Amino acid sequence: MKLIKRHKGLAIVLGLTLVLVIILLIIFSRMIFSTGKTEYGDRLNNIVKIDTKVLNANKKALEELDEITKATVRTQGKIIYVVLTVTDKTSKSRAKEIAEKEIEKYEEEVINCYDFELLITQEPILDKDGNDTAYTISGTKHPDNEKISWTKN
Repeated sequence: MKLIKRHKGLAIVLGLTLVLVIILLIIFSRMIFSTGKTEYGDRLNNIVKIDTKVLNANKKALEELDEITKATVRTQGKIIYVVLTVTDKTSKSRAKEIAEKEIEKYEEEVINCYDFELLITQEPILDKDGNDTAYTISGTKHPDNEKISWTKN
């Protein structure tokens, strides 16, 4: 007891250090020994399933259009990604119209559950100086919104 009384400040510092080490061990053990959930946690519990046949059919229908040279449709989590490459003669308004019709192909419950990410790129168009004048448009549609919000391009 005399030793503790003589070194009162040191005893307080050691006690606080011990408490801090215990708290850090608890935090790190929770980080290292996770509960086994996926990277999305509980966010995908009540998600509407989309059959890959539907995605492939939509992709094939897009590729059959004359204005589109390449199309990609995929899902990741709660997002449906649609990437379109259009010909050099396709206008921006026509490309946006094609993308809007693509969303309408899905069932209402899918539209109300998933976010849509739309990326439209035009084939390269070179001017006299060799600069590329093709456009790239990006659009998103959240389930709570009725319309697609496009980038200012």
